Amino acid sequence: MNYFGIDIGCTAIKFGEVEFGQEIKTIDFDMKLIPQTQRTEKYTEALLDLISSAQNYKGIGIGFPSVVWEHGIMNLDIQFDDIWQKVDSILREKQVPHFALNDADAAGFAEIYNPGAAEYRKGVTIVLTLGTGIGSGLFLDGKLLPNTEFGMIEIKGMWAEHYAAASVLRRDNLTLQEWAARLQEVIDQVEIIVSPDHILLGGGISSDFEDYHPYLTTKYAKLAPAFYRNQAGVIGAAMYAAYRSDDYILL
Repeated sequence: MNYFGIDIGCTAIKFGEVEFGQEIKTIDFDMKLIPQTQRTEKYTEALLDLISSAQNYKGIGIGFPSVVWEHGIMNLDIQFDDIWQKVDSILREKQVPHFALNDADAAGFAEIYNPGAAEYRKGVTIVLTLGTGIGSGLFLDGKLLPNTEFGMIEIKGMWAEHYAAASVLRRDNLTLQEWAARLQEVIDQVEIIVSPDHILLGGGISSDFEDYHPYLTTKYAKLAPAFYRNQAGVIGAAMYAAYRSDDYILL
């Protein structure tokens, strides 16, 4: 039996079974698009469907696009804590171990504990997930400092994620170079605030890293694309569930 990871996004839910071996990989990775009306109800319906076969897995990890505490999840325009309480109740009844964390923290967890990523477990590493918004995962010597929100840095009177998320490319009809110039401003602020040793750029657009990397610079940090790209949130959520179940030894 393997672990199951769920990555909740603003417009879709990604999910898949995750196999831990010499390499970590997803099995049957997939995505559900979520209608943008009655979102709390639609997300609840989708998640309850996904956990209906929970007994087939050792455990389930779920990444939420919100602040996640041990005692609950911050409600936003979607009532994430209400959703979590329903999921928690069902999985307790099924006696399936289950754990929640912030979605960008989950993606960061996957990248930091990728077996080939030893260098990222030294010093300060920040993972920025570039999608509908900008999420962030911050690690010090491999230890997660949860619930950071670097997407909320203010740049030119707006949040960084409203200024330079991957979704802005289409929204503002930008060229890749124009968008990279905005992302550069975010990176500059991140370096001022935390002086990281490494900055990893994730999300689906990380597949195009070589195209926009020439337009980006750093003062000190090493800049690299996320290894697991768009699957990092799913892998990291499952990895976190295994770790919390004492079934995955952090390298």
